[in-house]
Amino acid sequence: MNLYIMIFITSLLLRACGKSDPMPPDPTEMEQDTVFEMIWTTRLDFNKEIVGTDNTQQYKDWLLVGGDLDFPPTIMAFNKDSGEKDWELVFDQLSGGEIDYMFRCENLLLARNGHHVFAINLESKNLVWNIDLKAMGMRLGRMTLSSNNKLYLEADFAWQSGFQVQHLYEIEVNSGDYKMVYSNPQDSIGIKSISPPSYVLIDNKDILVLNEYPNADLPPEEDKQNIIAIDLTSENIIWNTENFTQNFYSNSLHPPIIYDDRLVITGGDWSIYAFDVYTGEQLWRYEFDYPWAIWTKTNHLIHEDKLYVNNSQEDVTCLNPETGELIWNNPEGGPNCTDNMLYYEKEDLLVFTSWGYGSVMILDALTGETLHREHRYNDSQYNNDVVYDEERDMFFTSTYKHAIGFKVHRPK
Repeated sequence: MNLYIMIFITSLLLRACGKSDPMPPDPTEMEQDTVFEMIWTTRLDFNKEIVGTDNTQQYKDWLLVGGDLDFPPTIMAFNKDSGEKDWELVFDQLSGGEIDYMFRCENLLLARNGHHVFAINLESKNLVWNIDLKAMGMRLGRMTLSSNNKLYLEADFAWQSGFQVQHLYEIEVNSGDYKMVYSNPQDSIGIKSISPPSYVLIDNKDILVLNEYPNADLPPEEDKQNIIAIDLTSENIIWNTENFTQNFYSNSLHPPIIYDDRLVITGGDWSIYAFDVYTGEQLWRYEFDYPWAIWTKTNHLIHEDKLYVNNSQEDVTCLNPETGELIWNNPEGGPNCTDNMLYYEKEDLLVFTSWGYGSVMILDALTGETLHREHRYNDSQYNNDVVYDEERDMFFTSTYKHAIGFKVHRPK
C-alpha cells in the first residue's frame, strides 16, 4: 500500500477516536408522588418497638408519644422541627403500667393507666394531681375529655360479681376533684355497660348523651343498645331510646357525636343513626350492606355539613348529617382507622392512620378518592393517631419504631 494512503487512513482514524460521542438526550422527567412528604423520622427506642397509646397528643413545639406496654407511665417529647427527643418523663411512683388514654387540655396532659388517673403540667413537667382508683377498689373503664373540658371516666366496683356496680365519674381537669354523675347497678337483666359520653347544652341545662348496653356479658347479637340523655344537675335520665338497633350493639368505645346542637349521631349494628337531641326521637338511619361490622375503633367525624365514618370494614363513608343521605363511599378507604380522622381544611383532604392497613391514608374529602397510602417506614407500620400543627402546616404520627413528621400536598 502506498505510504501516503496509509498516512491518510491513520489520520482519519485518529480524528475519529478523538471526537466525543454525542450526549444522550435528557431523560423525560417523571412527576414524583409528593402527596406524602416525609420531613423527619426519629427512632423511639433503639432497643425495641413501642406499642404505646393511640391517643397521640401535641403541645407547643413537641409531639408527645407514650411509652411501651408495661412501661411505667412515660411521655416522650419530640421536637416538631428537628425530630430530636427533647425530653422524657417517667412516673415510676404510679403503679399500673403504661398510659392507655391521654388527652390534652391547655398545658395539662390528662392520662390514665391501669390504676391511676392523673394530670401532668407540661410546662413544669410535674405531676399536678393523681387519683388512685385501684386503691379504692375500682376497675377502670374508658375515659374521654368532653367539650365542656371535663374528664369522664367509667369505673366498676365488684367487677364480674353478683354485686357489680358501674359508675360514671366527672373529673375537674385543674384540680382532680371528682363526683359520680351516673350509676348503673347490676340487676336481674345482667351486667350493664356504657359508652363514653358527649356533652351538650340544652335549654341552659348540662346534658350528657351516651350509649347504654343492658347486658354487656352477652354476645353483641344478643344484647340490646339504648341511647340516653342525663341531666347533670338532677342526674336524672331525661330521655331513653331503648333497643334502637334491633340487630346487635356497637359503638361502645367512643361517645356519640353532636351535630349543630340538634342531632345525636351514633353507630349501632351495621348502621349509623341520628336522634333528636331534645327528645331522643330517631330521625334517620343509614344502613350499610356489610355482613358484619361494628363501630368501635374510629370515632365519627363532623366537618361543617359532612359526616365521615369508618368501621371495622375497609369502607370510609361520607354522609349528610341532616338526612343520612350518602354522599360518597370508598370501599378501600382503610379498615379500623385509629381514634380520630383529621380534616385538612387547606386542601380538603382526610388524613388518618388505618390501623388495619398499617398505613397513613390521604383521601379526597370531597370525592372519597384515595390519593395516597403511606404503608410503612423502615419496615414498621403506622399504628397511632395523626395530629396536625396549623402553624407549621405539618402532620405528626408514629410507627412502632419511629416518631414521624410529614407534610401533605394535594396532587396537581
